[in-house]
Amino acid sequence: MKRLLFVFLQFPILFFAQQKVQILDSETHKPIPNARIISNQNVYYSNDDGFILLPENSDKQEISAIGYLSETVKNYKQTISLKPKYQNIDEVKIVSIDIKKILKDVSDNYSKIYYDQPQLYDITIKQRAFENNQMKLLMIADGKFWSKDGCYNAKDAFNDRFDNFVQLQIDDLRYLKSETYENKIKTKKQDTSHDKIGDLFLNYELFRTLSLAKSKKAKTTGKLLEDNETEQDISFLIKLDSTHIYKGRILYNKTDKAITHFDLHFNQSSTKPFPLKDEDGIEYLRQLGDGILSFDYYKNGDKYVPSKIGFVVENLKTFVGDKIYENRSAREIIFKNVEKSTLNGVQTPVKINQAYWQDLKVSNEKGDILLSREEEEFINEKSDIDKD
Repeated sequence: MKRLLFVFLQFPILFFAQQKVQILDSETHKPIPNARIISNQNVYYSNDDGFILLPENSDKQEISAIGYLSETVKNYKQTISLKPKYQNIDEVKIVSIDIKKILKDVSDNYSKIYYDQPQLYDITIKQRAFENNQMKLLMIADGKFWSKDGCYNAKDAFNDRFDNFVQLQIDDLRYLKSETYENKIKTKKQDTSHDKIGDLFLNYELFRTLSLAKSKKAKTTGKLLEDNETEQDISFLIKLDSTHIYKGRILYNKTDKAITHFDLHFNQSSTKPFPLKDEDGIEYLRQLGDGILSFDYYKNGDKYVPSKIGFVVENLKTFVGDKIYENRSAREIIFKNVEKSTLNGVQTPVKINQAYWQDLKVSNEKGDILLSREEEEFINEKSDIDKD
């Protein structure tokens, strides 16, 4: 096997002059969020408004986004336009495909496809929360992410030894603002730590998705949306019943037999609300929400490493008397670069499954963080304390 090539930045990006690039749809001219640029072995993603901050010394840029044709740009451009792969998915000639076979093959050969040695990443992590479409929390930080082998370890997780296989370190808390929620219900804490940790790993989601697809009541279909020399764009549907429906999409590299993009949409908002009591005994109704899990990977050397993972929950409703509170939350981690690790973790780990930012101090230096217009408006608004 060829030697894996890893790049470790000796100096943070903030020491270089920066240039702002916007990624646009070539036909609608609308901004493309979550477009990825790989330049000088470093990873960047566009924000909700399609903007990316790049170091001035960026040369060859590989740009990609789901649903668009990839582009390679050698010289700096203020705007980069990507062409859609197709006008409308409904108009594409659909070819059936065995999604269960692909999921199983990738799962069975996971360590051969994805880098499976100790690994350390420079990351940017973002948490956002909304109540009734009003932003209530924004946290953005730069730090490090260590993984023992790039996999979720069920045995360690069962024994609450998450630190054995994954650790997170916060170096700079770039932005932090939290507002008071209108909903005063004191929800009893539930043990969701396993899912919160599991959702950081593609192998965990592949196993869970395959288990859903193989269940007796499941009706599973896969459709080939686009096929070229190296890659297949595939959508899939897993239907357990009328209220438990899972939709997903993968990009599959035919040469390496690797999933380079995976997203899973789960629908629970059509389920019936159920009664609960909070810590003070107040009765309320809770309706489960919908969610999206997403993973991006790229080839570094001979194997694949993550470039971004995301998790969004929306349409989560709480009914208190005649009032309805709708919540939405999102977490994303951008893996900016990677190096082979010789350590058994990071120097100052935080509790990755908790609100670790509460005890951290906000840095004056904002690094290469580029806020979206919505985030800027939230940061610049007077806080609840200032209004009082």
